[in-house]
Amino acid sequence: MSHNKHIVDNKNKDVGFMDASSALEHYSDLAGNWIDPYPKPVIDVYDGISVVRDDLLTGSKVRGADCLISKLILQHPDIDTLVYVQPRFGLAGVSILDVAKRYGLKVKLFMPASKRISHHQASCIEQGADVEFHRIAAMPNLNLIAEKWASQRDNAFFIPLGLKHRLVTAGFVHVARQIPEPEEVWTVVSTGVLHRSLQIAWPNAHFNAVAVARNMKAGEVGHDRIHSHPLAFTKGIKEDEMPPFPSMATYDAKCWKYIPKNSGKYTLFWNVGTEPPLHDISLLDSVDSYKDWPKNA
Repeated sequence: MSHNKHIVDNKNKDVGFMDASSALEHYSDLAGNWIDPYPKPVIDVYDGISVVRDDLLTGSKVRGADCLISKLILQHPDIDTLVYVQPRFGLAGVSILDVAKRYGLKVKLFMPASKRISHHQASCIEQGADVEFHRIAAMPNLNLIAEKWASQRDNAFFIPLGLKHRLVTAGFVHVARQIPEPEEVWTVVSTGVLHRSLQIAWPNAHFNAVAVARNMKAGEVGHDRIHSHPLAFTKGIKEDEMPPFPSMATYDAKCWKYIPKNSGKYTLFWNVGTEPPLHDISLLDSVDSYKDWPKNA
């Protein structure tokens, strides 16, 4: 599926009708006294580009997810299960699992079935997720199934695809404010949650996005500087195209070739993560995602 027909409206839907300073104040207030339990972002410089090395963590999403989940359990102590739709590729599942372990929570992941499960899905299973596979035509269908499952249980909380939640945005804004505002910022975009959050944190920076998964919708980017990587989301770039630091070939690494090197500007690239570990590779063939998984467990 091509992803080069974006809706460009120069709007950030997480800002809405607020001005830049009001948006920053709003999300700072939402984060409140939350303290990121993960180390401060490490920044290394490659070819004149400052790179946020969140590949040193499970992935950037652990930061935003902790802001959400830590506040969730205070407000709803009866919640003991987090529910999410884990695509074939992406670090959200392992990130939610990472944070859930800190708070003693269970994780239920709904996954699209396929002939062979992916490395990322297998890593989630290995790390203890309760999983349920479904044959679907599109991810929004699976999102509805997962949301319905959670709505029928008082102890479950559904996290939207891409961790699209205002407290996740607040967490990202809080973390980014620890870093001096760059002149230029580059990230890949899928749901765009991190990209929009960084615009709130750094309102004067010049942003660039590389779309790697789908066509971006109204309000999802915040500007008109969108590059579309020609490869399908499921196809990684070649080894000789990889950046000089660990990154995901299907995701962040696709951004690297677009960034001007040694420009003399304070240019920042946010590297969300790298491939999650998988110790038991037999899971890739032993898990049958086409079997009749329980629908009402």
